[in-house]
Amino acid sequence: MAPESPLGESVISGPFSLYEGSFILEFLEPHPSRDATVLIRATYKHDHPLCKQGKGHPQAPPLHLHFNQSETFQVLQGQVATVEGWSVTTKVYTREDGPHEIKPWVPHSFNPVSDSPEDTVLLVWAHPDDVDEMMDRVFFTNLLMYVSDVHEKKVSLNPFQIMLTQHVSATAMVWFPTATWLGPLRWWVPWKVQALFAAAGRLMGLTPMMKRYTSDEEFAEIQKTKRT
Repeated sequence: MAPESPLGESVISGPFSLYEGSFILEFLEPHPSRDATVLIRATYKHDHPLCKQGKGHPQAPPLHLHFNQSETFQVLQGQVATVEGWSVTTKVYTREDGPHEIKPWVPHSFNPVSDSPEDTVLLVWAHPDDVDEMMDRVFFTNLLMYVSDVHEKKVSLNPFQIMLTQHVSATAMVWFPTATWLGPLRWWVPWKVQALFAAAGRLMGLTPMMKRYTSDEEFAEIQKTKRT
């Protein structure tokens, strides 16, 4: 069994086995003290061939930043690697490090450690919860399940769909992070490119959340909000 949350938070969705069973995704009910819009318990299966790829794991996101929210994680078991900051510094975190907050506007990515001797289990939450264009459970469900299905060749990659889904979370990719002479262009250009793809996707009839990955109740609520 996966280690429990230190605050005793219960599972409200999952577990979902993604990326050929190398990544287990669960959503927990966040304790009010976290001020969070979503709380994830993620497990990397250390003996799975995909986890042996480290940064090459298909779940590992490209370098990116969030405009509105912090992303905090806490390792409960094993170890996870991060790339963080404009200096793209790599660090490995374990349970002894406690919670680590990645604040808005800080480039980052994370991935399994290829030689981890045990499964890695970590909590990840986005906060605060009083912002627009937030990261929430529906967003993460759609994005992670869609990318997993693309990897497993269950669906075809639609760049307009993935850009649209990502755009609503106030997240931008970061290009050439160490090229300081580019200044804010390192995130501004990919943000604008993403915005163009997202706008085109909407014109094509796409919605940020895909029905196949969203419950009927949640999808109906999203459609209702869209009409108002």
